[in-house]
Amino acid sequence: MATEQVGKPKWPTLVEQLKESNVKKGSALEKLVKNNQDFAMLWPQEATDKLRIPLWLRVHFRKNHPELEFDPKDATGGYPLALRDLYLWMIQNQDLKPQGKKKA
Repeated sequence: MATEQVGKPKWPTLVEQLKESNVKKGSALEKLVKNNQDFAMLWPQEATDKLRIPLWLRVHFRKNHPELEFDPKDATGGYPLALRDLYLWMIQNQDLKPQGKKKA
């Protein structure tokens, strides 16, 4: 096994991320994960934190909210905790299309 350089975080591979989230091949979710691999946008500590928000979703969020500041000392990392709920919805709805309105 290759040794990693001191101070450099070990980010998960794309394959590891897809497997971890049980992403279906060819899904809109797979495309979203693949398009959000720029981990240089994240703090190195995020590679091993316990936040339970996937790194690719954090990258996606940061890309879409450049106006926000992300503090590595903040227990939430500066992310809204609702991202976890969004992630869980994405896993269940990998086409990423909103559900139709239910009639009463």
